[in-house]
Amino acid sequence: MVATQIDIEAQIFLENQRGEFQTDGYRSFYTFNFGDYQAENRVPSANLLALNDETLLPQCSAKLTVNKPVQIILLPLVGAIEIGEGNGDVQYVNSGESLSLIVEPDKSVKITNPYLVHAINYLQIRLSLENFTSQYTAISAFDLNDKNTLLPILNATCNQSNLVIGKYEGRKDGLYVCKNPANQIFIFIIEGAFEVQDRLLEKRDGLSLQRVREVEFEALSSDAIILILETAN
Repeated sequence: MVATQIDIEAQIFLENQRGEFQTDGYRSFYTFNFGDYQAENRVPSANLLALNDETLLPQCSAKLTVNKPVQIILLPLVGAIEIGEGNGDVQYVNSGESLSLIVEPDKSVKITNPYLVHAINYLQIRLSLENFTSQYTAISAFDLNDKNTLLPILNATCNQSNLVIGKYEGRKDGLYVCKNPANQIFIFIIEGAFEVQDRLLEKRDGLSLQRVREVEFEALSSDAIILILETAN
């Protein structure tokens, strides 16, 4: 497969090379340098600051802390998450939904596993903010039973990012057309395996692409799930 491109730049982020942080009841794998984890060739770029793969055991919580205002997207993969923003309000975000919110250094946000016996797994994506003027919290829903197509999660927000997800049957092709060839594209494989830009990516692998007009991919396993994020440089 050959996509339309000019001087493409690519970097693969393998699942088995991620950073890891763990406490009682909580574990997070870092795709990029995050917190105390600092490794060569794991520096985030463009507006994408973090993509963390996190697990919470039953009734356990994790607090979101930031040193500057950022946009955080929470995407449950297994189970639902409970979100408390320190004002008494609680929201539940289920699998098939995503939550986008602005978090500031003085804002208290806590993620809790509401289940008594089941662990939950979710992605935490952090995006930088430029000249944001208002706070907002938004939940988006998508149906992965609608297979072999890319479904929008986040579109044209305050940082001009675009996020889509899709579940594909084996040997089904897909195409993502970039909003701007100058943007960065980051692909993350949630389940299964894909060939993306002639590169093999398996579960929880990532691929960063620069200067592409479109991204072609093919699912190599049944019910493979791909996440594609486009952010401005």
